[in-house]
Amino acid sequence: MAKIFYDNDADTNELKQLTCTVIGYGNQGRAHALNLKDSGIKVLVCARRDGNGHSQAIKDGFEPCDIIEAISRSQLVATLLPDQVMPGVFNNEILPNLKKPMTFVFAHGFVVREKLIKLPTDADIILVAPTGPGRLLRSFYQAGKGLPALIAVEQNGSGQAFARCLAYARAIGSTRAGAILTTFAEETITDLFCEQAVLCGGLPELIKASFNTLVEAGYQPELAYISCLKEVKLIADLLFETGLAGMRKAISDTAQFGGAKAGPRLIDGHVREKLTETLTRIESGQFAKEYLAQAKKDQKFLQDFLAQERHSPLGKIEKHLRKTLHF
Repeated sequence: MAKIFYDNDADTNELKQLTCTVIGYGNQGRAHALNLKDSGIKVLVCARRDGNGHSQAIKDGFEPCDIIEAISRSQLVATLLPDQVMPGVFNNEILPNLKKPMTFVFAHGFVVREKLIKLPTDADIILVAPTGPGRLLRSFYQAGKGLPALIAVEQNGSGQAFARCLAYARAIGSTRAGAILTTFAEETITDLFCEQAVLCGGLPELIKASFNTLVEAGYQPELAYISCLKEVKLIADLLFETGLAGMRKAISDTAQFGGAKAGPRLIDGHVREKLTETLTRIESGQFAKEYLAQAKKDQKFLQDFLAQERHSPLGKIEKHLRKTLHF
């Protein structure tokens, strides 16, 4: 069983003697910075002057500074940048300006697991990865709750890396719910696999295929859209709140029986083979190479993919219903 840590296992005083810098003020960065600040931690923020994060940080009461100034004034740096951006910033802007040992916090293990950055040998390298988007991390914190996080230590330069890891997890609210001990590699692989197999890959494609099946059989696209897409939230909320068994218990007998019969037929041996292939591509580093190669090019692949979705029958009915239905 995984080892899980809670508030009484962590002491934020470990961080209150430090100045913490958050680099990047987007999805995760804003939530981390605000939660740290509200936990009594001294926080500096770095954000691009021409980006939305810079103006948002000012609105939130921070005075954004540049990276050189921030790392000269801090002892802990949370690098909360997109995966494809982080290597350039870390290797070209952070490392050349380091003058002392530092604790580096990552919210995703990708760049460390794929060895895309140079790790200072005297540094703490820790992972505190909330299991959800920044807006939930922040709203849960404000509500007195917490979003679980995955935590790990890759390198313990100070001898205090794990204590700082726990303190950081508590300061952003995650130990209220539980911080699960893992490794950078395990977090990276499971996160990428979940995104591709379920959340952002498998589920959207299943929705599109189901919608098209109903429409091509002559059913109204409005009903197909509501049934195959909008109602996903109802089941997702049940899964989040009560788990798989709780969801099964809450739905109708008809839905239970239909799901038990159709589910295994849909997710058959062929699909499981594809899932194994997806996992293997991630474990081998093939996905990372493909992603990084694409990131260096233009974004035509993603632009074409998103345009195709917007102009598909599902995309068109979605645009229509968002104007005509009010929920």
